[in-house]
Amino acid sequence: MRLPGGPPRAISGEILRTRLIDRLAARWDVPVTTVVAGPGFGKSTALAQATRLHAADPRGLEAWVTCEPGDEDARRLSAAICRAFAVDTPAVSPLDAVLEALRSASPIETCLILDDCHEIPPGSSGQRLITDLVAGLPIGAHLVLSGRRLPSARLHAADLLDGVLEADLAFDAGELDQAARHAERPAADVAGLGGWPALVRLTLAAPAGVARDYLWEEVISALSPGDRDALLCLAVLGSADTATLGSLAPVPLELDRIPLVSRFGAGEFRAHPLWNDALVRLMPADQVASVRARAADLLLERGDALRAGSIAIAAGDVALLDRASVVLVASTLATFPQDTGVRWLAAVPEVMHDRPGLRLLTAATRYASRADDAFVDDMALNHEDPRVKTVALSLATIAAHARGDENRLGALFQESLDLAGAEREPTLRLLMAGVRGAIFELMGSIDDALALLEDLPPDDVDQQPGKIIVRFHVYLLLLAGRADEAAVIAQTYLANSPYAHVRRMPQFARWMAGDPRDLLPSAHDASHPAHLPESDANDRYRVNFLAFAAVVAASLGDRPALDHVSAQLDASGLGADTRDAAMLATASAARAVLDGDEQAATAEIADFIADHPLDDPVAQVHLRRFLGYAYVLSPQARELWDAEPLGPAHQRVREAARLLLAGRAGRLTSTGDVTPETVLIALPLPWSVELAAHATAAGLAFGRRLMQWLADHLGRRAHEALLLVQARPAVAAGARRLLAEVPAQPAGRARVEVLGPLRVVVDGRPVELRRRRVRQLLCVLAAHEEMDRERLMDLLWPDLDPAAAARNLRVTLTYLRQALGPDHLRCDRSWVRLARSAALTVDLAELRDHLDEARRARQRGDPAAVDGALAAALRLWRGEPLPDLPTADSTADSLLAELTEAALTLGERRLAQGDTTAAADLARRAMAAEPYAERAMRLLLAVETQRRDPAALRRTVSQVRQTLSALNAPPEQATRIVLRQAELAARPSLRPRGAALVEHVL
Repeated sequence: MRLPGGPPRAISGEILRTRLIDRLAARWDVPVTTVVAGPGFGKSTALAQATRLHAADPRGLEAWVTCEPGDEDARRLSAAICRAFAVDTPAVSPLDAVLEALRSASPIETCLILDDCHEIPPGSSGQRLITDLVAGLPIGAHLVLSGRRLPSARLHAADLLDGVLEADLAFDAGELDQAARHAERPAADVAGLGGWPALVRLTLAAPAGVARDYLWEEVISALSPGDRDALLCLAVLGSADTATLGSLAPVPLELDRIPLVSRFGAGEFRAHPLWNDALVRLMPADQVASVRARAADLLLERGDALRAGSIAIAAGDVALLDRASVVLVASTLATFPQDTGVRWLAAVPEVMHDRPGLRLLTAATRYASRADDAFVDDMALNHEDPRVKTVALSLATIAAHARGDENRLGALFQESLDLAGAEREPTLRLLMAGVRGAIFELMGSIDDALALLEDLPPDDVDQQPGKIIVRFHVYLLLLAGRADEAAVIAQTYLANSPYAHVRRMPQFARWMAGDPRDLLPSAHDASHPAHLPESDANDRYRVNFLAFAAVVAASLGDRPALDHVSAQLDASGLGADTRDAAMLATASAARAVLDGDEQAATAEIADFIADHPLDDPVAQVHLRRFLGYAYVLSPQARELWDAEPLGPAHQRVREAARLLLAGRAGRLTSTGDVTPETVLIALPLPWSVELAAHATAAGLAFGRRLMQWLADHLGRRAHEALLLVQARPAVAAGARRLLAEVPAQPAGRARVEVLGPLRVVVDGRPVELRRRRVRQLLCVLAAHEEMDRERLMDLLWPDLDPAAAARNLRVTLTYLRQALGPDHLRCDRSWVRLARSAALTVDLAELRDHLDEARRARQRGDPAAVDGALAAALRLWRGEPLPDLPTADSTADSLLAELTEAALTLGERRLAQGDTTAAADLARRAMAAEPYAERAMRLLLAVETQRRDPAALRRTVSQVRQTLSALNAPPEQATRIVLRQAELAARPSLRPRGAALVEHVL
């Protein structure tokens, strides 16, 4: 739980630190600014004043993050920074997430203020994040580090700090006089205090003449008992809103008039750390202990273990830290903050680590590094506290499931049965469901496991450990044949996971649901093959992935991928337990079918069933994962699965397998609702083309449709498989017809380009299309890929009667077929389409593929892939798109808007990366397409601002102002900001960027 961010609000009597504000204004001229001083020197106050003044006349977008205990975890800190910039946290490394947030407003410059950065301990991942950020700060981004010390020793080592850092933060004579006058006190009362702002405020809050040593006592004594209690509660909590504070003590009506108490946002207060030291020293120990206990109870009740742990460490309260440790581990099983675990354990003598909660914390910290650490298993034993034992069991269950240790899971299940009362707490209820669900899955009781998870209240699943449960839920749904549901859940909850292997789960689920698009050859490039597991996967996941990849490779006819995957499976050493044996048997059968050895495939399935009879539900469930193989190859499995209900996805696969068997038996009379996509995911490629041949021989149109679909998406692999099938007498006739009707390779290779002047190239030679209607027809088909004849006639000959328009269309199609080649144009009585393939490429189709990939990459949080896809898309743009499209078709307008959007998005990213040449080119291309697009104007202005060429910058400012004047409307706020940046940069008095790495505020 993180407190609301943002700078503190102004307080009554606050002195305006004009000279500091002027110094801090330079944060927009240098990459990094540091504000370093001890407590009470007004660092946050000065920065808050500077940000408020900047908001009135902004030079860029500013975000404020106050660092807290827990921010030693780089993931937590990066998420806070992303929230401060109002962007979603992408599924990339913490550093890349922060860099993306800083670039998010490009071309507008950004500034990140990290206040209280002393909260981030040296050696933590949070500290490494800041160090790496300083080293890799993007162009146009600025960073302010404020705290009692710098978080990075490397800044010190680089000689970037010198002098006494508190000197300029101390009040000068004029500020002291102003403060005294506001309090109606003589300036002599604040003399001799060294200008320490906190001490000055405290002195002026106490009665005149009080000795410095008694200031705190005097301020506290002036408060009512209730106000003192509220102040102590706030000091212990550090920060709290009025509702939280009110649950512990009555809130004073004017809490923000107490010295060294700041207000944030609408109703959140923060006590200066000096108050905690003073109150603990001056108030009765039993009252301090009582407040700490009440505050900790409240925080733990709300699941805020991080703040409760900080209270415990500050008080040296090992018992409280022990309690907080249990809540922390329970609430972060999926994403345990290892750095926090290390910090908490270091705060307690090692001899005390044997307390239940601290032992649990030790286990979680060690598990974060090594899942096979035996200490994790030992933690599940000998705990009387059901809450501690439940969390320990859950942690041990996750580790055992990752290892595939069935025996250990069985023992953990027996222990979980003895827990009493765990169901009353949501987090424990969730964790217990996971433990029991894992056991049911290992027993083959998938429906029971699903019933457990689906019985959980939605509020339970929304808790932090819920992501583990969601992944397990998706896995169970796939085993149950409910892939359609699994695909929706996986996309909703897992597509943006920080773990690359988890982000793959939506692809698997969609494949099993009958949507293979993510895994088709066209969806992947050679640098990231679909059959390779992600590097962050554990051994259990890798084996599951490789078995799945083997089946996919067989469906796609990808022999190199299948050979590679099979070699890794053979080397895995797995296969002893039923789950692994089922996956390995199916993968081996897939390889045998692709090799043309169905007898060997049958033997693989038969051997598995002999060793693992299908009356064992585990054997049946896991053999059913890829149902098509065992259904075709094993009469025993077929009989079993014909007699029992199956999930919807399994039913569809069974229907495809039944069609193949009906074709082999000569009884294929109908293909029902089976689609080519279902056939692809259900059967290996040799069986898919065999089914197409059977259907064609039986006079069913589905045969040709299936073969055409396979040829369009798999290319030569489909025809090579069909040539092998042709040698079998039972399907030879159908195969020969398909080979004649669906050519393996069109006669000529053609390329159509419509993202600029129409260009057609056939076999390397340009082809000129002289007839306007032929050019229009080609542009329509390039834009829509296929269209029904009636719509084509309406677009091309709107004034002709249907018969005349039909004659004209036939003639025009003839000309177009002659120009492109006969195999590139597909026509029937209703439809006309371009047969896009390796032999016919269309730049517009490629553009859409690239833009789709950019959208997918953005969804999965892969900025580099976004850049690559957008760059590839824009390389295709040569000028006005679809110039010959009929005016009644508005596709060209929307396409131009897409291209402009892509150019500006990539241009802004190139600017943030420091590539001003590319950014300028993209800005000008966008302005040529959309002359009045303010976003393009902003990008060009920002480019020239970064280049610091005064003459060029003045010309660009003049050009933009003329264009804005022609609009006769006020510019957008963002445009005004960038214009101001440009005008400031053109002033000769400004230092060039990079003249100093760090502006010191001393």
